[in-house]
Amino acid sequence: MITSEILIREYVSEFMEKVYYFCLKKTGSPDDALDLAQDISLGIISSLSKGAQPNDLAAYVWRSARNRYADYSENRRKTRERDGGDVYELELAGDEKSPEESAVLSEQLSLLRRELAFISEEYRKIVVAFYIDDRSVKDISASLGLPENTVKSKLFRARKILKEGIDMAREFGPKSYKPENISFVASGHVTPQLPWGAVGTMLSKNVLIEASDNPSTVEELAVALGIAAPYMREEVDKLVCATLLKAIDGKKYVTDFPIVSAGKRTEAVEILKKSAPKAAEYADEIANDAVKKLIDMGCTDNSSLDGSSLKWYAVFATLVEAEADSHLSFEREPRSNGDDWEFYGFEEGGEQPEYNFVSYNGRGEFLGAFVMHSRNLCENTDVQNFNVANAIWAAKLIRSGRNYNDLTDHEKTTFDSLKALFHAEPDGKLVSDILIMSGDEYEAIEKVINEHPKYEKLVGIMRKNGEDILELLKSESNPYVKKYLPGVVNIANHIRGFVADEEIKAGRLSLPEDPANSTATVHVILGGEG
Repeated sequence: MITSEILIREYVSEFMEKVYYFCLKKTGSPDDALDLAQDISLGIISSLSKGAQPNDLAAYVWRSARNRYADYSENRRKTRERDGGDVYELELAGDEKSPEESAVLSEQLSLLRRELAFISEEYRKIVVAFYIDDRSVKDISASLGLPENTVKSKLFRARKILKEGIDMAREFGPKSYKPENISFVASGHVTPQLPWGAVGTMLSKNVLIEASDNPSTVEELAVALGIAAPYMREEVDKLVCATLLKAIDGKKYVTDFPIVSAGKRTEAVEILKKSAPKAAEYADEIANDAVKKLIDMGCTDNSSLDGSSLKWYAVFATLVEAEADSHLSFEREPRSNGDDWEFYGFEEGGEQPEYNFVSYNGRGEFLGAFVMHSRNLCENTDVQNFNVANAIWAAKLIRSGRNYNDLTDHEKTTFDSLKALFHAEPDGKLVSDILIMSGDEYEAIEKVINEHPKYEKLVGIMRKNGEDILELLKSESNPYVKKYLPGVVNIANHIRGFVADEEIKAGRLSLPEDPANSTATVHVILGGEG
């Protein structure tokens, strides 16, 4: 049996050009001949690819061509009789067709539905009414309140638009088959509705990625994401209402907040990594003095803490202070709807900062912890799981020298509920497994950090990182969001995890045996939030 590939190759080499000249002779118009020849060829190739096995290829080709031309002529005649115009008739209905013709018409209908998704609504309504609902020009004119000549004109224009689209091998953008993801950071007076409620789907995320630094029409976004234009219009309107998309030039839309691409994030990480060894040297010297101060002030009395645990806290506390003093200054501007919040996006992919992110969880008055996610440090010691008031009460008990055996049954129950943070020795001595500081002691540690000779050098490194990252991000940001970039930089300029890695590499910090359940950086500050 001859394969489909062989038959198609024979048709293309032996008959395709002859079919065009057959059509040119029949229609007398090069354009119409090209349209008709393409339709005939599409039907033949489609049927052959689906397994048609004609005994005589030549007879099969010319029978198909004659049948297709007969339908073409009949449809042209009906169009002229009905509307008196030269409207291109897409065959959406008709008499019984041969298998080849059915394949052609099925393919045309699929292409028509695709292209209808990409023309404007004013044309779409008329085309659907005329070609699919089989309504007359007069009926459409009456229902839409348009003159009949206007309807005919729009049909003629739509014919050209649809034909161009159907003839085009439309290539959808990569996001239509490989959507990208994006993470967000928000600050200010955010709510579950705005901005978070507007970015909960892959569609919304990919619209925002596509339109970031790339002003696009609804139709262009629809092609890029493989979404029908009416649905894309709905999504665009939602994002405009949320002030996350901005309309420009009447027809195009651009993302109205900064999105850092995966590539730029990787470059930003390299900036941080390059500076981390020297920053770690400075942070380590400062942290050593902070640890000494903690011990001198008696913060380790009645505790199980060793120097290593204190060092983990002191290094991160030093970096937090330096981050605050190195931040780029900017004023938050209200959104166009009056809301007061900032919103930043970070495209996923590449080597991203959050893979080495050190977060800070703090509550109440005051229970906090640093969490180094890449090393699982304190990952499971989530301060959200503890009652802050009870933790403060227990810390004060320990500071006051109370004994477990002197507690009431209720107090013992409360103390025992905090066994991840505190414990009692066999003799009843209450012991803290976390750092406890008074407000005054916390301020004393801040002073040690801020007045250290190496502190300004550390701040200088981080400030230079911020300036370099800002220049990096300016190159890919649209003019409407450049004013927000300092806020993005202050988030992206996150060196804590890279400094900790350098400390571990140099042997100046060591991970606990069970990092995830460690309380190495958990701390309580008494007498205020500090």
